[in-house]
Amino acid sequence: MARQVEGPWYRQSKGTWYATVGGRKLSLKVQGEANREAAVRAWHRLMAGAAEPDASEPRAAAPAPVPRAPVRATIAPVTVAALVDEFLADVAVRVKANSLAAYTGLLTPVRAHFGDTSAESVTPTALIRFTQRPEWGTSHRHNLIGAVATAFKWAESVGRIAHNPLKAVKRPPKASRGTKAVVSDDAHGKLLAAAGPELRTLLALLYETGARPSELARLTAADVNMSAGVAILTEHKTAGATGKPRLLVLTSTAKALLGELVERHPVGELLRNARGGKWTKDGIGLAVRRACRKAGVTATAYGYRHTYATSALAKGVPDATVAALLGHSSTAMLHRHYSHLTSQANVLRTAAALVRPTDNRAERAAG
Repeated sequence: MARQVEGPWYRQSKGTWYATVGGRKLSLKVQGEANREAAVRAWHRLMAGAAEPDASEPRAAAPAPVPRAPVRATIAPVTVAALVDEFLADVAVRVKANSLAAYTGLLTPVRAHFGDTSAESVTPTALIRFTQRPEWGTSHRHNLIGAVATAFKWAESVGRIAHNPLKAVKRPPKASRGTKAVVSDDAHGKLLAAAGPELRTLLALLYETGARPSELARLTAADVNMSAGVAILTEHKTAGATGKPRLLVLTSTAKALLGELVERHPVGELLRNARGGKWTKDGIGLAVRRACRKAGVTATAYGYRHTYATSALAKGVPDATVAALLGHSSTAMLHRHYSHLTSQANVLRTAAALVRPTDNRAERAAG
């Protein structure tokens, strides 16, 4: 007998919410047991006559219906505010906490601005005009438009809107941070002198490895292989793209620093803040800003990663090798952020010398 439950119910075997309507078990296309709120909204739409989800179970026996003219299914209009709310509820059970926070931060002003506007009436021009606030740079506009486009694409895929009006929206290119983010040797030395011992160790390892600050913050003793001179992370930013663990190649300085930390912290995170707790993104940023004010320099923790890449490329390391050292799946990110190296005269002179080594052939020809 079909399950008789008023409202949505969760099917553990499929990880999906269902509703029983007219003797049929219908999937509400909402996944995750914690996502009940989105399931209730989907059930309400279904009961109000919105697009009917596909049946996952056969219809129970019922009297033959009276023939009548076919009725075209329609999708109830949805506002931008409702679309954003439902998208965030959906991704909340599919993405990591930091990704959800990023989506929320980017979409909240969009929700506030467009609010009760019908989602299908939003045009690419209107969205781009909204993003052109003077306080928003090109990178932020790039990310914001990308988040909105993703939300609208999702809404079309689940039947919340019949047509995605933002399918062809174009994002401005992200501004390259390569040149401005580089930390000079002088600034690095001043930061080390101004930093406390915990931050000093973190900055030194960022300088030696080119790692993302978040990668170093997650390192444990189990991740470090001293004999091989590497640290291996299975969870990292590009794990989904590469399908491979992140390999940090350790210099002798990095090995010495991590060796001391492994002895001190055989369990838990190796790098810890001044209070003995785990380094967080905000905590690292605050500590670096304080050290910068004390040292009288400008730098960011992520800038050390750009510094590492810039130094490697300037010394002639092949871009594919640099990409591998940084944990990128391709050289595309390097070309986007480090194209400024082509304007450095010393790099070009070094490259030219490799092609045509200096000798006295010109003098011999003149004589």
